[in-house]
Amino acid sequence: MFSTCRSLQTGLILLALGACSKEPPAAPPPSAPLVAAVARVPDAPADAETLGSHINAEGVAANYEATFGAQQQLRIAEHRADSRSGEYEFRGARLLHYSGGGLLSPEAIELRFDLQGVMTLSKAGAGAVPAEEVSAIRERAQVLRSHALAQRATRDHH
Repeated sequence: MFSTCRSLQTGLILLALGACSKEPPAAPPPSAPLVAAVARVPDAPADAETLGSHINAEGVAANYEATFGAQQQLRIAEHRADSRSGEYEFRGARLLHYSGGGLLSPEAIELRFDLQGVMTLSKAGAGAVPAEEVSAIRERAQVLRSHALAQRATRDHH
């Protein structure tokens, strides 16, 4: 009986040592990126609020459709009287993306900005977008955003 207990003790000790000698499973790689990226504002979800309006600012008449999304996201699709159009994407008051026709030139333009307002992309037909055009687009974006917010507040008030 002593030898049976001794064998059982030895077996349990070996089993315990075997379990302790296993390496712990490797930690999964971190799922969050180390650098925050500004994501493109997705197309409007079904529950997004949309309103259409007309504006004539600085001699440029336009119809636009503003879509208010979650997390202070706003997308404005503008159709100007001169047949040009543009799309503006905001997060809060910050313009993140513009694509469309220029205000000072007929070229197609694409601009991207990070959340601090730093331009990260400037594309026009022949190269970079001139500073005057970038400034005009930023100003137009803020006028459209302010108008859309005022229209929304007026509509919600009634």
